[in-house]
Amino acid sequence: MKKNNAAPVCEGAIVTALTVLLLTMGMYVPVLGSFCGLVSGVPLLWLMIRRSTGVSVAALVASLALIFALTGDIISGPLSAFILLLPYMTAGYCIGRDIKYFPTLCAVTAAVLFGNIIDIMLLNAMSGGNAVNQMLDGAAETMKNTVGQYAAADAGGQLMSAVTDALDRTKQTVLSYFPTIMIVASVILGYILLSLGIFFAARLRIKKYNYVKFCMIRLPKSTVIIAIILMLITFFTNDDTVYTLALRNITALLSFAFAVEGLSYADFKLKNKIQSGYKRFLVYLLVAVLGYIFISLIFYALMLVGMLDANLDLRAIRRAGGSHEE
Repeated sequence: MKKNNAAPVCEGAIVTALTVLLLTMGMYVPVLGSFCGLVSGVPLLWLMIRRSTGVSVAALVASLALIFALTGDIISGPLSAFILLLPYMTAGYCIGRDIKYFPTLCAVTAAVLFGNIIDIMLLNAMSGGNAVNQMLDGAAETMKNTVGQYAAADAGGQLMSAVTDALDRTKQTVLSYFPTIMIVASVILGYILLSLGIFFAARLRIKKYNYVKFCMIRLPKSTVIIAIILMLITFFTNDDTVYTLALRNITALLSFAFAVEGLSYADFKLKNKIQSGYKRFLVYLLVAVLGYIFISLIFYALMLVGMLDANLDLRAIRRAGGSHEE
């Protein structure tokens, strides 16, 4: 009996030590910073799947306390650690209870978004104003100074005027679509963290989780009609009220979702020629890097393909029926 009671405590202590080690390496070894940040929550995910939520929360609290003892800074220490670890704990909770893939992805994305919101709130509190606005102003000033060094022959100031106008428009666009940017970034990071969690859960042989392959991701057919209606309303609306901005952000999110489905369709077709998912990812990365000039055209092309696939079922997923999880 004592042996059984001691097992969760020992595992919790080991997970706490590994979590603190990974987080500390991420903070003090710059070369390993990104890698350690991405995998720092894996030990807690492992514990969440194997043991109860209470044991995992206790290990989390112990890890945050040790991080605070090492750093002495509650913001860059335990709070930053909590933001990194919460998505993995959410993933571990859902994986351990066999919650379906898309609700799990939504939960992990919500955890990442919560962390991003906390980050923005902290930046606003420390800067005494709108931190995002200040960062954009700082980037704009840096760009103006850089251009100014090469604009000595611009006697009429036309170049600087054009650069200033372009930067102002870019800033306004970023501020207008900032909710969309936050959500899209959270979805991407949430997808990466959940994929890593599923990968490690399988490799550590603690849980085989049924997930949806990227090449099988699709949207309901009804979303096409909704998207078209919203796009038409947005196109013919020119005011800058809160409701219009919200509508534009929703439309932008749907556009991103259809672009993802378009990429999923491309992955479905490319899979027949390139079996390795890692190699296909490198292909997409090379296309994005080499074709960055045409990135907007690529995005719209993928969005159009995604809308066609959602409406016409080009991959015959709905006709095939059944589950697309494995």
